[in-house]
Amino acid sequence: MEMKDQINDQFIKKLDALLHSNYDANLPDDNVAIFVDYDNVYWTLMNRYNHNPNHEEKSKNLFQCLWERYGQDRVRTFRAYADFQRIRSSLTDLQKQRIQIKHVYSNDKDGDSRKNSSDIELCIDAIESTFKDESISCYVFVTADSDMVPIMSRLMYKGKQVHLFYLSEAAPKHTDITNYSHHSEDLGNFLKLEEQEYELDAYVEQSLQFIDEWEKKYGDSDLYLGAPWLRNQYSLKFSIPANSASELIDLLKVRKLIGTINKDLSTGEVKPSLALTEKGRNTVTPFVESVSVRK
Repeated sequence: MEMKDQINDQFIKKLDALLHSNYDANLPDDNVAIFVDYDNVYWTLMNRYNHNPNHEEKSKNLFQCLWERYGQDRVRTFRAYADFQRIRSSLTDLQKQRIQIKHVYSNDKDGDSRKNSSDIELCIDAIESTFKDESISCYVFVTADSDMVPIMSRLMYKGKQVHLFYLSEAAPKHTDITNYSHHSEDLGNFLKLEEQEYELDAYVEQSLQFIDEWEKKYGDSDLYLGAPWLRNQYSLKFSIPANSASELIDLLKVRKLIGTINKDLSTGEVKPSLALTEKGRNTVTPFVESVSVRK
C-alpha cells in the first residue's frame, strides 16, 4: 500500500505540474494556421498601452512571439488583416518576418467610427483553408473582441484545435470568448505588457499651449479642431496611449479650460470645434510669457 500511495502521489504531482506549466509542453504536433485581426489588435494595444504589436524588442513583438511559440516548421499560413494605410507599421518589415499581409480598406474615420471588414475577410479565409489544406489541425486567432466567436465555434465542431490570444481588458462582457477555444492566453501576459499610470496634470500647460498655437495658425481658416484629431496629436506629442490622451481632453473640459464652439466655415457649414475658454487663455498666457522671458 505504501508503494502504491507513493506512485499515486508522484502521479498527482506530475499532473499538477503539467496543468500549471507553460503551454509549450502541449503544443500541437500537426500543422498550424495563424490569423491575426491586426487592425483590431493594433489599435487596442496602441490606445490602451501605446504598444506597437510590431515592437522592435523581440520579446514584445507579437509576430516574433507567435513564431517562437508555434515554430517555423509547423506554421502553414500566418496572415495579418488590417487597413495598412492607417497603421504605423512597415509593410516591408512585416514581410521580412514572413507575415502574409491582407490589406482591407476602412471607412477612413477615426476612433469608434472607424470600421472595416477585416474580421469578415479573416473568417472567410479561415473557412476556405479547411478545404484547401485539410492537414491543418490547429487554428490560432489573435483578436481583441468577440467577432471571432462564430468561426472559432465552427472550427471546434469540425474537430480542429482552436487557440485564442486576446486582451482581457477589451474582451466583451456579455460572453466569455475563452469558452470557444481549447487554449487561450491574454496578450498582456504573452507580450509582457507593462501598464503605466500617467500624471495628466503634467501635460495640462503644454496641451493648452498646443491649442493656443493651433488657434493662432488656423483660427481664421476653414479648419476646425476635432477631439479625435487632438487626441491623436496629444498621444504622439506626449508619448501616451490614446485613451490617456482622451482623458486629458476630458480633464481640460472638466476644469473649463477648453470648450466647444460652433465655427462658421466659408462653405456655409457650421462645425463644432474645440477652443480655449477665457479661463484657458488666462492659464496659457502666463506660461507662454514665461517661456519667452527664459528665451
